[in-house]
Amino acid sequence: MKNIELKTAAAYIRVSTDNQTELSPDSQIKIVRQYAKQNGYIIPKEFIFRDDGISGRHADKRPQFTQMIATAKQKPSPFSAVLLWKFSRFARNQEESIFYKSMLRKNGVEVLSVSEPVVDGPFGTLIERIIEWSDEYYSIRLSGEVKRGMTEKVERGGAVSVPSFGYSIKDKKYIINPETAPIVQMIFNDYLNGVPSIQIARHLNDLKIKTTRGNAWENRTVDYVLQNPVYIGKIRWNPKEKTQRNFNSPNIMIVDGQHEQIIDAETFNKVQEIIAENKRKRTPYSHYNINEEYMLHGLVKCSNCGASLSMAVRGQSLQCVKYIHGKCNVSHSISIKKINEMVLIAIEQAFETGNFNITVRNDENTSEPKIDIPALIDKEKLKFKRIKEAYEDGIYTLEEFKESKLLIEQQIERLSAEIEPKSNENELKEKLIKQKKNILRTLKNPKISEKDKNELLKSFVDKIVFNRIKSEIEIFFYV
Repeated sequence: MKNIELKTAAAYIRVSTDNQTELSPDSQIKIVRQYAKQNGYIIPKEFIFRDDGISGRHADKRPQFTQMIATAKQKPSPFSAVLLWKFSRFARNQEESIFYKSMLRKNGVEVLSVSEPVVDGPFGTLIERIIEWSDEYYSIRLSGEVKRGMTEKVERGGAVSVPSFGYSIKDKKYIINPETAPIVQMIFNDYLNGVPSIQIARHLNDLKIKTTRGNAWENRTVDYVLQNPVYIGKIRWNPKEKTQRNFNSPNIMIVDGQHEQIIDAETFNKVQEIIAENKRKRTPYSHYNINEEYMLHGLVKCSNCGASLSMAVRGQSLQCVKYIHGKCNVSHSISIKKINEMVLIAIEQAFETGNFNITVRNDENTSEPKIDIPALIDKEKLKFKRIKEAYEDGIYTLEEFKESKLLIEQQIERLSAEIEPKSNENELKEKLIKQKKNILRTLKNPKISEKDKNELLKSFVDKIVFNRIKSEIEIFFYV
């Protein structure tokens, strides 16, 4: 590690299934760590991202991959490289691979395969593309074979997916879960007795009950349970496409399963009749098909859960989006007219008194973004903490530790010399207050479009927290 600048890297580890001929996660980590040590990288424990038993064809199905990308997009990125056992661990979909690698490289993050080194320049890029194409071709063939095998298993009534809420899996068969099956029965009984899905979801969340995937309940999660034939001993499977809640797709197979039912057929059928009747009665207006151009769009937040308030039914009011889906138990419904008045009054009072807090936010759209030097210094200090841990864990020798420590101290010294005095907060306030007449005149002018007012607000307001219980708002300003 002599004369090599110490850099921080992330490691991405993925194993598709338990029975494929790939290196185990521990073996992948070991090989990646060896490469890192030989090439001047440190890999902190918090930057080891690992997805087990997950396909690499689609990034949105890999939570740790998504978390890694989000972490790498920080300004500046906390690591300069992503180390992989093979490029196939990153993706087996070439289109996604190119997209995410390009995104990372724009933020100064390389993607390196420790077992498939490629040379720099166009030829190396070509070799990398050929490797990716080969991986994608293999993945497509494997996917087709797996899907055929799963379809044959479904035809015999076998289990082919994660067990639905209320069931566990043993010896590749669904068995009734004695803890969650009664909750499924409660959901069906409540719905039969007239309790809407959204109220059922809120009740489950109040009881601290989580879904199979460990998430909070929503009205659509409850609806999925109510329409799932698995609970009457059936298996539902679509061999050609993702169902996406289109339970009337002609490609869907429903066959008798090998598991016990939790709900009797009579109860299940009555629930389906009620669902169908409710759909017929449902208003054509919805939260999703209305024009959302209004002055406070994207700015107002729920004081209970922090989610955004969005335009509710018929476009006359705002409501917490998580409350709409049953994930928040405190309604924040308020008419748009009323909250507009509250915001305008609060802004006017803030400008008159000067009694408000203001923060400085870097403009990411500028061609030369301002470098956050204190953050870079903190990053170097964190680096030192990590190499100290690596030394204590026996990964680095005392000599390597001393050499790395010296490099970090020199970098901190250079950065410290570049720190500029921060802008005075009072000066920023005065600058904003000087514009108050034009700002308020524009916001109150009925001839100005809601979209233009929204863009003006977003130029100096970060968020507006609304507390319905206290009937008050708090505005967070920035420049």
